[in-house]
Amino acid sequence: MRIKILLLMILATAQLLGVSQKSVEFYVKKYIEKKTNSPVKHVETLSSYVIEGTNGWKVYFLSLEVSVNMNNQFIDKKVNKVVFNKGSKIAFSLKDSQGKDYANILKPKVPMDAYNKKHLLAGNVNAKHKVLVMSDPFCPYCQEIVPKLIEDVQKNPSVFALYYYHLPLLRIHPASDITTKAMHIFQERGQIRKLKQCYHLLVSEKEKNPKVILKAIEEKTGVYFTQKELNNKAIVDALAFDLAMKKRLMVTGTPTIFIDGTWDPTRMKYKELLPRN
Repeated sequence: MRIKILLLMILATAQLLGVSQKSVEFYVKKYIEKKTNSPVKHVETLSSYVIEGTNGWKVYFLSLEVSVNMNNQFIDKKVNKVVFNKGSKIAFSLKDSQGKDYANILKPKVPMDAYNKKHLLAGNVNAKHKVLVMSDPFCPYCQEIVPKLIEDVQKNPSVFALYYYHLPLLRIHPASDITTKAMHIFQERGQIRKLKQCYHLLVSEKEKNPKVILKAIEEKTGVYFTQKELNNKAIVDALAFDLAMKKRLMVTGTPTIFIDGTWDPTRMKYKELLPRN
């Protein structure tokens, strides 16, 4: 396969056949500091693997803590960077034969700590395949895809273990704030049917009045929550964990689905694993 490389850096030690992860992190740190004139305090490799069909190119997903000068005041910011390496070469863009940049079509692998008991919504923990989904109840694509995904997993518990992460898109769906908190409680209680019902509330995604949203949840699920009940620290911390996982996996939209640790941009590959009747 022919690939195109842009923004290529050749390491100073050109005789090396390969470089270590630490070397990649070091050179990216120096590159960002020189290009932006901002100190990089820390670099962490979130995930790395060899890209199929690229004759040995490897992708690194890096998280950088950068001190950015804003109005003469340095503020620490987390910045994600996708980097490619082969031998002594480091590239910030790598394109396939169709001109698609791998930086836009690859994501980090799911870390094992994401597959925990608290996020197991349906299926068997020892199932053949692990599915991880990040979803917003007011996202139209989520409403179409996620409830059916849950149902398929429930029907095939030996095939799938489904790990559910809440990802409310608050800027465009402010009603998802209260709704996902209620869904988190349903998830903890194992009330999957009520969680799915929250995908079809009779309330606008733009609604900001908690009382209106709580009333819609009650009308759909038969359960009434108070604002105090939904804003307790345990729920806030749980949703913060989900948000941190979203950042770790460099997720930018919903629904985002990973199959056995790998991002599925089609959101439908799990159906290929369903038993054939």
